[in-house]
Amino acid sequence: MELIPEWAPNIHPMIVHFPIALFIMAIIMDVAGYFLPESWWDEKKNLILYSLSGIAGIGTYFSGKEAADSVFIEAETQNLLTAHADWAEYTVWFMGLYALLRIGVYFWGKSEIKPLRIGLTLLSFVGAFLLYQAGDRGAQMVYQYGVGVQAVDIENPEQHDHETDHDEGMSEHSETSQESHDDSSMGNSTAFKATENGNWEWNIDKNAIADLKNNFHWLTGSLEEVNAEAVQTTNGSYALSFSGNNLNGFFVGHESYETTQVDYYLDISALEGMVMLTNNVQDESNFDFVSVASDGTVKQGRMVNGKEELFEEGTTDVSKSMFVRVVGNGTHFRGYVDKEMVVHGHGDAPKAGGVGIKIMGDGTVVLEKMSLIKL
Repeated sequence: MELIPEWAPNIHPMIVHFPIALFIMAIIMDVAGYFLPESWWDEKKNLILYSLSGIAGIGTYFSGKEAADSVFIEAETQNLLTAHADWAEYTVWFMGLYALLRIGVYFWGKSEIKPLRIGLTLLSFVGAFLLYQAGDRGAQMVYQYGVGVQAVDIENPEQHDHETDHDEGMSEHSETSQESHDDSSMGNSTAFKATENGNWEWNIDKNAIADLKNNFHWLTGSLEEVNAEAVQTTNGSYALSFSGNNLNGFFVGHESYETTQVDYYLDISALEGMVMLTNNVQDESNFDFVSVASDGTVKQGRMVNGKEELFEEGTTDVSKSMFVRVVGNGTHFRGYVDKEMVVHGHGDAPKAGGVGIKIMGDGTVVLEKMSLIKL
């Protein structure tokens, strides 16, 4: 028999309710103990419930960390995941230390002092508040955004009205064509699209060099030194190529951000070296990064005055094009490759800074697409 059933994404949803139920029951019985005969309920039974809830809380917390690393989530849930993880950490620390406090008071023979006993009971409600905060955010991720929920196959999918769909498609195509025509006629044709809220998406096209010049600047190297050029791929689309020997180029966007999710579609299969996907860039010596090397090593960390501080390390397959997502959200840093979390580090929250790419080594790096969402 498998420990985790096929329908469950991980063990976390199967055990997460145990510490909640145990701790709430402990509070209820703790209060009820003031009114029940001691022969029915005493402090020893309270200690058992609080201790069990603390142990269950520790196990659930670590299962939650594993669960966070096993699911791929979208931008709208990154903040929820970070908040859920933070509140869960506060909760498990409280539950563990509170259980030890109750045990200590009992064995010191102080639990019969009524004001102290009442104070400890009231303190337990802090734990209930922390549980609510952690649980509310966890529930939101599942029930509002479907994190970890498997899609159900529908045997009889709804039939579409092809004539209506075609008309709608033609309408969208007409609007898009008109927008493109308007942009072109105004001399503003670009594949770099920014929104009012600061998010942007860069779908590489034949004008990639112009987009690179307009929206990024170089901290080290230059367009010429990395032989940057827009190249046509086998499927007819365009990509931005950087090639040469002893590459050392570092370009970043003009804007600064505190918390971001940045997606990269790139190919380093022809590179002998490393690409650093950077965020919160202060200058060429101070920034956060997820690096992918030609040997498949993935590192996550921070450069401080040119010295590397490593948060976490993993591996991936670099023999083909990759989708890489880099998330910097407060003290949480996540790196995904092809929708699988490879690195998940923690550190001090960085200052706002730019987002960009640093290329080092010999060979060719191909960038197919890049996008940013502010968190």
